Amino acid sequence: MRPGVSSAVLASALAVAGAARGDTAINFFGDTNYYVDKAEVTTNSFQASSLDVFASQTEGKFSFVGELIAEAFGSNDFAIDVDRLEVAYAPRSWLRLRAGRIRSAFGYYGDAYQNGKFFMLPISWPDMYEGAGFDGMLPSHAVGLHADVAHELGSDRGKLTLDAEILNGRGIDTGEVPAFQDANQTKAINLRPRYVGQGELAGLIVGANVYVDQIPPDTTAGVEHPALHELILGGHLVYVTDRIHFVSELAWIRHRTFGTDVVQHTTALFAELGYTFGDYTPYVRYEATWFAAGDPYFTTSGIETVGFHRVSPGVKYAASASVAFKLQGSINIDEQDTDYRVVAQAAFAF
Repeated sequence: MRPGVSSAVLASALAVAGAARGDTAINFFGDTNYYVDKAEVTTNSFQASSLDVFASQTEGKFSFVGELIAEAFGSNDFAIDVDRLEVAYAPRSWLRLRAGRIRSAFGYYGDAYQNGKFFMLPISWPDMYEGAGFDGMLPSHAVGLHADVAHELGSDRGKLTLDAEILNGRGIDTGEVPAFQDANQTKAINLRPRYVGQGELAGLIVGANVYVDQIPPDTTAGVEHPALHELILGGHLVYVTDRIHFVSELAWIRHRTFGTDVVQHTTALFAELGYTFGDYTPYVRYEATWFAAGDPYFTTSGIETVGFHRVSPGVKYAASASVAFKLQGSINIDEQDTDYRVVAQAAFAF
């Protein structure tokens, strides 16, 4: 994070870079919201919370992506985050290699929608990827090496793909992505096999994940946690076409304290369904999470480890090719209380 850099200066610098290379593409994504939150006390706020500057360059078999976000994430202060900084090389049509700070190949949402909420159906990420003011439970950002291969099954029967990654892995909490120095000598391994439909099954994706890591200890006074072994198993079932939108994901997270038999298990899932009528897409998302009691990693990351169920119906209106309006309500039922929220959003992509 570099809070002292303004988004205007950042955008100007990228625009100059784009002018220098005529084949560089620069896009801007953002959103503004108004929400009413009814919990113990009813609150309401306007939000102008994020500006995403996305630059890409392709030259033969090489490509580059740089993505910078000016974001007021859970606070009233904007900070600059380098969300992606990656170079890719595709020596064959069935093989691609990437290196840098990447969106890890975990699940579907993490690398399908990136940061432009204009492209999402609901107003925000599922909690397993990003919560209200905290980074999500899944390692959706990472620094390291990525390779993906594809095998065509022929005759419009789809293809099999495999993403494989060697990464620095987790930091001392979910908000830290080791970009310069890994805090331990081990590396995270992430595998994602998939079936991707084509022809009559175009839009269908069925995939799974196995992620293994060792989380370094946090020695900060008052928020200490020990070194942890981490195993995450995930699965996703997706069917997205011009009219139908269905995405479902499940993740099972196991943390074991290093050198002991102390284990915590957390399970998170969500499913969302929408159907498009002209420019309007009504939808509903269901989320649920069951936390292990006292998981030290999530607790010290500022995540309230209280299990919940949430239902969020809404509608998205595609006002133009670059602007979308959304209206969404949510009912959140946890182990302690029931909260209600209504959010209106204008999202753009230029």
